Amino acid sequence: MGFREDLQEICRRCDGAVACTLMGMDGIEVDSHVEAEADVDLKSLLIEYSGLFRSAQEASETHAAGGLAELSLSTDRILTVARVVNPEYFMVMALAPDGNFGKARYLLRVTAPKLRSEL
Repeated sequence: MGFREDLQEICRRCDGAVACTLMGMDGIEVDSHVEAEADVDLKSLLIEYSGLFRSAQEASETHAAGGLAELSLSTDRILTVARVVNPEYFMVMALAPDGNFGKARYLLRVTAPKLRSEL
């Protein structure tokens, strides 16, 4: 199974999923699956979020909190949860505000090792 199929499966299994993306820490998308239309520009938003992810990672390491594993952001119109795959890549899932956040976290956590082995 390739990246897109893995991302599609994650979306299929989570209520409220809008999209799931594998991205480089540099903000470049490796692959993505869009499950439903969002009323926000997801591609641009996720590129911006990659900068936040890097900043949170640096702050965590600078203050001896350990490596960053996960980061979530919630706005009025979209909920995102991101999970580190390896030092160069992370997965991010976008959900409707009423989406199943706990299941999204679980699916990203159990899928990250599989993607890590495929990179």
